[in-house]
Amino acid sequence: MVENSTLVLFGAKGNLARVKLIPGLFHLDESGQLPEGMKILSVGRQSSTKDEWENEIKQMLDKKFKSGYCKETFKRFVARNLYHANLPDDPEAFKKFGRKLNDKNVFSQNFAFFLSVRPTDFALIVDQLANESLLDQSTGWKRVLIEKPFGTNLESAINLQKSISKHLNEEQIYRIDHYLGKSALQNILVTRFANSILEPIWNSNYIDHIQITNHEMLGVGDRTVFYDATGALRDMIQSHLLQMMALTTMEQPKSFSPNDIRAEKIKLLESIRPIDTDEFDTHAFRAQYAAGEIKGEGRVDGYLNELESKGSVTETYAAVKIFIDNPRWNGVPIYLRTAKRLHESGTNISVKFKNADTLIGDKNNWIIFNIQPKESTSIEITTKTPGLNDDELRSTRLEGLNRVEGDESIDAYETLMLDLISGNQSRFLHVDEVKAQWRFVDPIINYWTQKKEKLDQYVSGSSDPESSKVIFEDPSQFWR
Repeated sequence: MVENSTLVLFGAKGNLARVKLIPGLFHLDESGQLPEGMKILSVGRQSSTKDEWENEIKQMLDKKFKSGYCKETFKRFVARNLYHANLPDDPEAFKKFGRKLNDKNVFSQNFAFFLSVRPTDFALIVDQLANESLLDQSTGWKRVLIEKPFGTNLESAINLQKSISKHLNEEQIYRIDHYLGKSALQNILVTRFANSILEPIWNSNYIDHIQITNHEMLGVGDRTVFYDATGALRDMIQSHLLQMMALTTMEQPKSFSPNDIRAEKIKLLESIRPIDTDEFDTHAFRAQYAAGEIKGEGRVDGYLNELESKGSVTETYAAVKIFIDNPRWNGVPIYLRTAKRLHESGTNISVKFKNADTLIGDKNNWIIFNIQPKESTSIEITTKTPGLNDDELRSTRLEGLNRVEGDESIDAYETLMLDLISGNQSRFLHVDEVKAQWRFVDPIINYWTQKKEKLDQYVSGSSDPESSKVIFEDPSQFWR
């Protein structure tokens, strides 16, 4: 049973809290996952009375659960929810906050702080919590969850780590990558290590290459300022896609304890081969979406028009080629790609096996892990087409759904919040993972920054740019 604790939610008035966190906590409460005495203290920068906050919670739940929800659970959930205004113009704000939390009659002294705030505020809030002795573990455990991004490059990530590690040890820091909370991604390790048919062929002797893909039909929307300072490489590849690659390619851990899982991911990420200075143009590709047609939206503007800037060289499409220097993956290219405004949306991992050297001929075999929108695992094999022609072959797809009707639906943030209060760090990033990811991405960003050339354009609603194939190791390879 999870210990009683107090979950302190900074940024409670923000979009993430309203759409994901508070409805997710309600669902956990409804499922009986929250301890009876647990309190949730929501912290915002605006004043709010008890009645006003309860009404806001009701509005969030009404919007999320349109078919209705249990009224008794709502009463229980509201009773465990309190609101605290940390007013930005009040120099005593954190002292008042500290006095409130130190009331042992109301709050368990096991504190989980969820920082759903601007990245520039991470270190500042940790400093202020420490100043009020709210991170002192003599009265109970203290944990801090930090939203992504953890830094904007290797140097800033190291500086952020130095700042917060003055007050927190590694066991107290929960660096979130919400993709790791997705059930389909969690299923990769189970599929790999619980099925003996895969392990003997999960290596360079049999695998030709691996593709890890995230495509969206959506554009950058109202995130133009953020996105132009970030780009597709930082936004998706540095975090989500490299983590997906680590789960796909890591060695089997000694056990499935959080520390052993993270140890193997660290080992894998630190084995990524750095890109040589004369190889960037064949190992990394970028482009921007131009105007076009998107199904369901009609005619849409190009990125530069949305940004109202003709000079931006920020990528909305990024693809990189990775080699892992270890015996299992020696010589196997791994392609990571992400894009906005493509013809379809989806996240998947596609594993291409080497062609069989047989009299029948070379055919394509794939294993595909679909992460979203449909959670499934597929195998593509070559079979004979029924009929009199013995030479007529076709590809047959064997698909197993990872989620079937009646399965419980859990949002990634629900999983991660439950992990936070139960002390499970296996789905959170160790600082060494963060460093390894920035260590690979930073040289590409620096190369692109220095190059400052006009980017290739691809029409919104189209498939991958033809010029992106420059990173393929073999001309026979193609994007799934």
